Amino acid sequence: MIGIVICHKNLAQELITTAKAIIGHHHNLFPFSNDKSTVEQLVQEIEKFIDSKGNPEEIIIMVDLRGGNCWAIARMVARSHPKRYVLSGVNLPMLFSFLTKKDVLPLPELLEKLQVDAHRGIFLDE
Repeated sequence: MIGIVICHKNLAQELITTAKAIIGHHHNLFPFSNDKSTVEQLVQEIEKFIDSKGNPEEIIIMVDLRGGNCWAIARMVARSHPKRYVLSGVNLPMLFSFLTKKDVLPLPELLEKLQVDAHRGIFLDE
């Protein structure tokens, strides 16, 4: 299983760099930016990257904004493959869960855990 993070500008790289600084690794988690590519170019770049990784059966694609350009790209990449999933609203808690649970939880449970932990990371302190 691999994780792909697609965000605007340098956000994907910065999130992964920060997660690595806190957790100590970022195995099988890869950043992509829509900054200097057309939609078609980035879809092709991601597909080529996936092929270079041996076309893993399970892929979780995390994006910054549901309905945005990165989300649309992720949906295109996931559309023709039954075990490619798109999660929007990527944040550090989501990445921490991916990095620490991807090798121990079955895919359906991991997807649920990523959503729960991402939401748990958003809290109003009063």
